[in-house]
Amino acid sequence: MSDKNKIILEEIENIAKEKQIEPQVIYQALKEGLLKAYEKQTQKVLENIKVEIDQDQGKIKMFKTLTVVAKVTDEDLEIALSQIKTKNPDLTIGDLYDEEIPTDKFSRLAIFQAIQIFKQSIREAEKNSIYDEFIDKQGTILIGKVETVEDKYCLIKIGRAYAYLPKKNQIPGEIFTINEPNNHIKFYLEDIIKNKNYGQILASRTHPDFLSCLLELEVPEFNQLNPEGKNVIEIKEVARIPGVRAKVAIISNDDTIDAVGACIGPKGSRIQTISKELNGEKIDIILYDQDIKSFIINALAPAKVISITINEQEQQADVIVPTEQFSLAIGKNGMAAKLVARLTHWKINIISLEQAQQDNIKFDWNGNLQLDDYDQFITDLRNKNVFRQRQFRK
Repeated sequence: MSDKNKIILEEIENIAKEKQIEPQVIYQALKEGLLKAYEKQTQKVLENIKVEIDQDQGKIKMFKTLTVVAKVTDEDLEIALSQIKTKNPDLTIGDLYDEEIPTDKFSRLAIFQAIQIFKQSIREAEKNSIYDEFIDKQGTILIGKVETVEDKYCLIKIGRAYAYLPKKNQIPGEIFTINEPNNHIKFYLEDIIKNKNYGQILASRTHPDFLSCLLELEVPEFNQLNPEGKNVIEIKEVARIPGVRAKVAIISNDDTIDAVGACIGPKGSRIQTISKELNGEKIDIILYDQDIKSFIINALAPAKVISITINEQEQQADVIVPTEQFSLAIGKNGMAAKLVARLTHWKINIISLEQAQQDNIKFDWNGNLQLDDYDQFITDLRNKNVFRQRQFRK
């Protein structure tokens, strides 16, 4: 084997290993590139051109398959018997003859086009390989190294591939750095597209399921099974305002487990770890309930509910809360109310008790704050507020 051929074989093996694609794909790309070079050189598209690659010797040859005839009428398809009879005495009229095409006479433009075709084929093969590698990881959390940070996106290196994290999928306020030892970040693999040239792997840190996956990683009860084979704790719904606040509805399939307590962890350790990962996002863990009234009441916690009236047809609920907790139920800029609506998929109208009385709205005390307990609740609430104010002044 010549040194030139040996280099060709070694280069193909190196490319295959680096791109994690089969060598046969590269050999096929070589063939396609040479065929395109021939078309560029001759300005002809012929079906009788073939490329043969000896993978053992590293030899690459190109042939034109011609039919042996007595008199040539089309030199692209035929060859005269008299022209080849001396070198090939066994050939007769009607036989096929492979005439070698000298590739060293290709023009520079033809060679350039062959190289471009070859590179494009390799890129397509690599995209397919990356897709096959990561398609089963869609919907999971991965860890990568931040390689590029731009105004509108950043690139995260994961093995041989890059994940594209657009600005809209970044948590507001978080800052990514490069060229530092601890610039690895977690992200949710939202999507992977086989044929996309840029941003093939779409990353997200704002997707609701990113929070779900973080909880499942941090809280072992999500991965434990009860005697019936169900997960001890399951996530039913997640609503997020990334970096600000989130509400997670869970259910427990084990009466002996305090599901909310398990998610929060000892002294809040588990939920604090997740909150830190989400740039300080506050996370409320609530119990899911099939009864929509109970679910909405749970979702509004820590605010108490005096009354709730639902409209099943319009999926709308009117909720009356203590006047002293109206701001708590609504949240800053209405964020708490928005999260409850997203979590329950219902439109929620929150009304203070004072407003309900002014508007003469008739209601029943059917929430989680009863009339008999109201006065004591308000007294305790005011005492707590006074205590907090004194602590703040100190």
